[in-house]
Amino acid sequence: MTDLELYNITLSIFDREITQDDLDSQTPSKEVRLCRRYLPLAKLKVLREFDWSFLIEKLQIELVERGGYKGFLYGYRLPEGLLKVVHNETDFPYEVIGNILYTDIDNLTVYGIMEDFKEDHVPKDFYELIAYALGYQIAPLLAPEGRFDQVVLQKYSWALNGLISAECHNNSKEN
Repeated sequence: MTDLELYNITLSIFDREITQDDLDSQTPSKEVRLCRRYLPLAKLKVLREFDWSFLIEKLQIELVERGGYKGFLYGYRLPEGLLKVVHNETDFPYEVIGNILYTDIDNLTVYGIMEDFKEDHVPKDFYELIAYALGYQIAPLLAPEGRFDQVVLQKYSWALNGLISAECHNNSKEN
């Protein structure tokens, strides 16, 4: 989804719209400035909400320490831009300090969610959730006299619950 499409989904809540010329302008409108400023925060909010299966990827890790932190046997450097470790092939104890994952497991495979995600398998309604998170961020600045923040929060909660429900139903397995 392009920034223009995402911004217009967000701005439609406020009955506003922008064009590509607005995005390309040397003097962008307040709407464009706010959307650009708060989009990274809105994405981060949505990424932290849940372990989205369509964003989970196998991480490239590197063994950097032996006999390290708190008695763990190994320390693995995690990739830059990692938002969170979500699961691995076994239920092993681990701790992440800085950019190092400490554990007792050798030849480790780790999965996580990166801040800059690949858009290949992202459902369209995930962008709707990002748009609502963005709308919530900018509501008090774009429409300070209104109660748009509450409307946007309701839309965000509704979209979040729908996506989580779909994730749980579509990605379940029996033990």
